[in-house]
Amino acid sequence: MPKLSVSEVQALLQGEKSDALSAAESSKLSEERARAIDYYLGDMAADMPSPADRSKAVSSDVADTVEGLMPSLMEVFFAGDDVVEFVPTGQEDEERAQQETDYVNYVFTQKNPGFLVMYSFIKDALLSKNGIVKVSWEDKEEAIEESFWGLPDAAYGLLKQAKGVEIVEHTERLGIPGQQPSDESQGAY
Repeated sequence: MPKLSVSEVQALLQGEKSDALSAAESSKLSEERARAIDYYLGDMAADMPSPADRSKAVSSDVADTVEGLMPSLMEVFFAGDDVVEFVPTGQEDEERAQQETDYVNYVFTQKNPGFLVMYSFIKDALLSKNGIVKVSWEDKEEAIEESFWGLPDAAYGLLKQAKGVEIVEHTERLGIPGQQPSDESQGAY
């Protein structure tokens, strides 16, 4: 291994120091989060144990404060018509920006429980000092299976040529065109 310069050793040690401090901060943050949840639930026994033969009254100040802030914070996002608004950069972008605004708001509020997601996100941020929302996109195709009976040959030909249509089974029908086939000769397209 080549010999490291003084600046490289200093950088390496600084990185190790940062890692060690972040682990300590992480532990401290975990303790603060646990204490915040305890306070929210009215459990202050760790910091203020109740003496024997005394009142076991519980203060709900933290829960009252958090719940009191929630409506105001939710109003910031949900008071208007749109949760998200795309701003056009030029006159040529106005129609596209409006379409993007409409679509994203539809997906967030109609196709997903956007209000509940935002509510949980904000409440987690107040209690845990951070709120996390996972966003993902799923591409999937939905197959619809249909059966057709007694189609004329021209209709079968159109189905056969249609894009996105896969014919799984085909049985020719017997009989005279225009007449209803008998039970034993009936087929499916």
